[in-house]
Amino acid sequence: MEETITTNLLGPIRLTNALIDHLVGRQNAAIVNVTSGLAFVPLVAAPTYGASKAAIHSYTVCLREALKHRVEVIEVVPGPVATEINRGRDNLGGNQPLEEFIDEVLTQFEKQPTPTEILVSRSAGARFAERDGHFEHVLQLINTRH
Repeated sequence: MEETITTNLLGPIRLTNALIDHLVGRQNAAIVNVTSGLAFVPLVAAPTYGASKAAIHSYTVCLREALKHRVEVIEVVPGPVATEINRGRDNLGGNQPLEEFIDEVLTQFEKQPTPTEILVSRSAGARFAERDGHFEHVLQLINTRH
């Protein structure tokens, strides 16, 4: 649990704090934080992971507002990606191949170099589940996969 919090939450916060004075003085500076669809609809088997990603989402929103007009703050929201960490956890075939994920993120950056959010297509269901009234359904779906 502590390693997950240190990596996913404290790492980005500490890195941002270490670089913020330098970034504020630069033109076109940007901070990119990676959250997860699990920040919005959690995986019961990984509560600390989801909590850390929800926390970095909240931190990113606050940081964006605090640095408005000085540093762009971008959130990348992946869905499930086929990486080593997800090996054996994809019984419904929903993990996005890593190369496809990278291509999708880069394509979105090409369309708009400094968006507030890069929402990868496979995370949209989780990202807007509560807003769209599908939270319980998506919660069950995500937790059935694993």
